[in-house]
Amino acid sequence: MSGSVIKSIVAIAVLALFGGFGTYLRGHQALPDRPPEFEQIPYSLDEYMGTEERFEQYAYDVLKADTTTLRMYRNIEGEVFWLFMAYFSSQKYGSQIHSPKHCLPGGGYKIQTIEPYDLDLGVGKNIRVNRLLIASPRRKEIMVYWFETRSGVISSEYGLKLDLMKNSVALQPTDAAICRLTMPLALDADFDEATERMTEFLRKLYPSMTSSLPFSE
Repeated sequence: MSGSVIKSIVAIAVLALFGGFGTYLRGHQALPDRPPEFEQIPYSLDEYMGTEERFEQYAYDVLKADTTTLRMYRNIEGEVFWLFMAYFSSQKYGSQIHSPKHCLPGGGYKIQTIEPYDLDLGVGKNIRVNRLLIASPRRKEIMVYWFETRSGVISSEYGLKLDLMKNSVALQPTDAAICRLTMPLALDADFDEATERMTEFLRKLYPSMTSSLPFSE
C-alpha cells in the first residue's frame, strides 16, 4: 500500500472521528441548572435610581437571547448610565452572542476608539473589558462591554469562542452573558474622567450582576 493511500485513509479516519464526536456533542448538550435572575439587580442603589426600559422588538428578534434586561440609571447629578445584559442558555445553533463591534455600525454608531481596559472594581477585583468611544450624528457615548461565562470574565470575541469549545468538549453548559454599560457624554467631555465615573457606578452594581447569573457560586 503506497504512502499516499495510507495518508488518505488516515485523513478520512480523522475526519470521521471528529465528525462523529461533533454529532455526539450536538446530541449531548448540557443544560444550565437554573435561569438567570436579573431581578436580583437592584433598581435603587445609593444615589442611583433605575428603571426598566426596552429596545424596539426587532432588536430582540435579531439578538435571540433567552433573557435580557435593559436598565437606565440616573444619579442625583443627572448623569445617566445604561446597563444591558443578555443571557444565552446555549451558544450553539444560531444563538451565538452578537458582538457590539458588529451591531453598533448597523445601529448608526461609529466606533471612534476601541481598546482593552482594566477596570478596578475594588477589594482586589479587576476585570478586563473593552472600552469604546462611540458617536452618532447627535451624540457620543462611552461604552464598556465584556462576557461572563462559567470560566469567568472574557473580554474578546475570540476568547469567547475558545471558551465555547472548551465547555462543549467537557460536556459543560455553554451558557454565557454579554454585559454592556453605556454613558452618554457631552461633546467636550474628558474620556478618562467619564471612565472613572462609570467605574464608580459599576463597583456598586457588579456584585449583584454576577450573582444574578446561573454560573455564579
